[in-house]
Amino acid sequence: MFWSIGQHEQKKDALRKKHMNYDGTAHVIKTEGTTYERAHIAKLLEVCSQYEGLDFPFPVEEMQSQPGDRPGLLLYYQDETLLGFAYLQYGSELEVYGMVHPDYRRKGIGMALFQAAQVISRQIGAKRLLLVCDSASTAGRAFAEAVGGTYHFSEHQMKLDTNNIKRPPVWHPYLQFRRAESAEAPIIAHLIARSFGDPEEEVADWVAADILKANQRFFLASLQAQPIGTLRTVSSGQQVDIAAFGVLPDYRGQGYGRQMLLSIVDLLLQEDWQRIGLDVETENDNALGLYQACGFYVTRTYDYYQIMER
Repeated sequence: MFWSIGQHEQKKDALRKKHMNYDGTAHVIKTEGTTYERAHIAKLLEVCSQYEGLDFPFPVEEMQSQPGDRPGLLLYYQDETLLGFAYLQYGSELEVYGMVHPDYRRKGIGMALFQAAQVISRQIGAKRLLLVCDSASTAGRAFAEAVGGTYHFSEHQMKLDTNNIKRPPVWHPYLQFRRAESAEAPIIAHLIARSFGDPEEEVADWVAADILKANQRFFLASLQAQPIGTLRTVSSGQQVDIAAFGVLPDYRGQGYGRQMLLSIVDLLLQEDWQRIGLDVETENDNALGLYQACGFYVTRTYDYYQIMER
């Protein structure tokens, strides 16, 4: 679609409601995502999953404050019941992921969350807002189109099948792969910007912040001491995802990317991660073929609808 907690946490939540003028009526609140609120979200996601068999692309544990103390969540409460929420991801655009309780759809809840997200998008000066929904959700796609969203692109969510990893017969002996240090954030940002065609200044901001996070690691691939590629891992619970995987254009098609991917897969398997995943655009045939050759398979597909800000 739109697309019991400890006493200490209950006291914190009651104080937060007081400061936000929570009066028991239905409305949207902005929050960093307390343990109490995430427990409500987990319950709502369970109801939605049972109703239509859809999974949310992010684990509940990840739904917390964003860089710069920006709200990570928009919550729609009726009295003490959470009827809908939106999870926000910040960048040059604002990505919005959400769910509404099946019994309370078509009652303006999704619209209220969307409008609150629009206000935030304009406040941060985002170029556009992206609504993200499971491609299997007819209701989610209909909502995105109803609020003026135009289809932009789709991404596959992929998981590793450890029984289907194909390894090349020969590895490049001069390719070095290691974890990057925090001081190497500018090198990482340059490689990502060159690999994906993004503005280096924007990439530098989030790399500098994320490289310091405990659940994220960045890795560098170098050919005879020359950095040619990078990737990062983001962990939550028992799952780790591979992201920001890029190789400089001049070094593509020579097997370096495959060696990088298999190197990180081997490391993660050694660390005994239970679930290893990644995302890839559906139109990126080269990357999709590489991931499938390395043992990844598609589990879900998500559609992105854009709303340009005036």
